[in-house]
Amino acid sequence: MTSGSLVRTLAAVFSVGLAFAGENIVTGLSGPRLGLIFDRAAEGLRPISGIPGAAITGAPLRLGFAISRAEISPAQDAALVVKTRGAAVALVRVAGGAWVAASLDGVEPAPDSMAFSPSGGAAALYYAAGHVQILTGLPAAATVASEVDVSGLPAPVTAMAVNDTGSFLLMAAGQAESVSLYRIPAGSAPSQVGSFRSVSAIRLFDAGLQALVVDALAATVYQVTDPAGAAELQVVASERDGIQGLVAAETDATGQRVFAAAGTGTLFIFDRSGGPVTTLDCGCTPAGLFRLAGAATFRLTEVTGGPLQVLDANAAPRIVAVPPPAKVIALPGGRR
Repeated sequence: MTSGSLVRTLAAVFSVGLAFAGENIVTGLSGPRLGLIFDRAAEGLRPISGIPGAAITGAPLRLGFAISRAEISPAQDAALVVKTRGAAVALVRVAGGAWVAASLDGVEPAPDSMAFSPSGGAAALYYAAGHVQILTGLPAAATVASEVDVSGLPAPVTAMAVNDTGSFLLMAAGQAESVSLYRIPAGSAPSQVGSFRSVSAIRLFDAGLQALVVDALAATVYQVTDPAGAAELQVVASERDGIQGLVAAETDATGQRVFAAAGTGTLFIFDRSGGPVTTLDCGCTPAGLFRLAGAATFRLTEVTGGPLQVLDANAAPRIVAVPPPAKVIALPGGRR
């Protein structure tokens, strides 16, 4: 299929619901891929091609515009991006064997934060004016499914999560040392779930029946069972497990194992069925646990010019490096 026919096909598909404008094929796909990474300095998205232990960071996708922020789908097949000029929100996704960039009509510009659902089928965009736009049908048929009024929550909102159907939100709001977690079912008022010293991240898993809440100030990871209902809290990991300077927490695809990253460079792996805690030194300062393709693959560091550090826990846990893109070397006479 030619680029032009693909553009016309996509335009027809998206003519109902949320309109897409400015479709553009940006980069072809070939071989396995680990996902995407936002390169702040380059104001673009870079693909990570290959598999753990044999991967490389590619050149920025040719989007046709610079971006200031990006939220990448856990499925690694799409990203919501904010354009540097004008702050419009766009969607970059896989379609027809290529990465495709599309503007999103109906989505307000300049969201203050964005979050995908666990499967990547829905997303929430928060605006500090006091509302959230919920998108469903991602990545192929995005629709603004609802708008939620959250103006009654205390400022600031520090983290949020949305389930795969877009039917409820979890949002953390409040000043440090006094942050509350709220559940917000569609069409209902927010209700408080619990109080924390801080909440830097909320991660839904197990089809939205469980959630992880990361309290960095307390160096504690909580599990919330039935967050849309009874919302029972229990501690998964804390300073008693040796965690110092908690940075982030995540689960594997099944939700069986919980991973926690400490600022010291130590990674902790907890099995929810019990057993000893596994630790691993990444030899780095983790910026977070950013999900990549695979059941338990997480990027630990950002683009800095050196190799990316990745936790590969699909089998025996190990740390692997992803080399940066090969630099183009200028030869005498201007040849390359």
